Amino acid sequence: MKTNRIYFYLFIILLFNAFHLISEIYTDNLQEGISETLVLLPVSFIFTLIIFWSRVHLKKNIAPKMVDAENRSQFLSFWTVAIIVKAVVLTFLIKGISYNFFNNEDDIDETFFDLAFWSILLINFAIIAFVYFVEIFLESQQEKQDIKIKLTQYQSEKSIAQYLALKKQLNPHFLFNSFNSLSGLISIDTKKAEHFLQELSNIYRYNLTQSEEVVVPLKKELELINSYMSLQKIRFGESIVFQNDIEETKLHLLLPPMTLELLFENAIKHNSIDINKPLKITITVENLNLKVVNNFQPKNNDYEKSLGIGQKNLINQYKMLHSDAPVFNLLNSNYIASIPLIQPEI
Repeated sequence: MKTNRIYFYLFIILLFNAFHLISEIYTDNLQEGISETLVLLPVSFIFTLIIFWSRVHLKKNIAPKMVDAENRSQFLSFWTVAIIVKAVVLTFLIKGISYNFFNNEDDIDETFFDLAFWSILLINFAIIAFVYFVEIFLESQQEKQDIKIKLTQYQSEKSIAQYLALKKQLNPHFLFNSFNSLSGLISIDTKKAEHFLQELSNIYRYNLTQSEEVVVPLKKELELINSYMSLQKIRFGESIVFQNDIEETKLHLLLPPMTLELLFENAIKHNSIDINKPLKITITVENLNLKVVNNFQPKNNDYEKSLGIGQKNLINQYKMLHSDAPVFNLLNSNYIASIPLIQPEI
């Protein structure tokens, strides 16, 4: 991108020098016009590069410390002051070199702040302002393009997420297990069967209403997972243990919908669950990261391979939503999913 900008400024300078050469040919002579252009071309290009690279330095190292990117008046004030200060400094530098090294003895009494000084200041200001305005315009266009690309990518990932959510709604294994458990409960404990049916309807209601959202509060995800684990407890009994260690002050934080359901489903689907080796799933929040931890007791050796699509989709969603990405790793016989939580805008 920077190389393209340099080519752009080189083209502008070549165009300017071509017009200057043509005007010199008409007003003076060809030889003098060429000699002036041979000096003016590299000088003007180097001068423009100095302005360009100094602005890059200001933007990367100084502006972030002094300017709130969301505050437009601060932004305009900072760059206006930068243009003026740079124009004045360069004018003093150029005029100082000219005054001390290129004055004739006859011009020794020439004042420093003469017409040439103000002409140089005006030219410097015009060139610097031109470069800055071009850069701001090009950067704004690039930002708009980046936003469009991100939105397109997000829509693509969201479509995949909605497809996966729909697939879960129609998942025959989940429905079969749920209805099988419900069938057994109806004849044994009707109240528990009613409770089971209520929790099952809660899961599908959430799936239908929240899957369209970009992010949801952690509180809503926990309500879903409480219903989900109620069904699993009826199915597995004491062979599965769920522990929620999340503080109430963290419940307003945001994450993509169905995230917890994906992580819990993976833990239950891919680990062996037995009364002698119960599966324990614990959730906590540490440093704005949701930690979902389960003891690692995989059913087969293809555990990692079988975790693909859901986790990849979640990671891709986070690329559009957050600077950090979900991390999945194995530590001390525990499988840990670390999901960044998003601060809601005030």
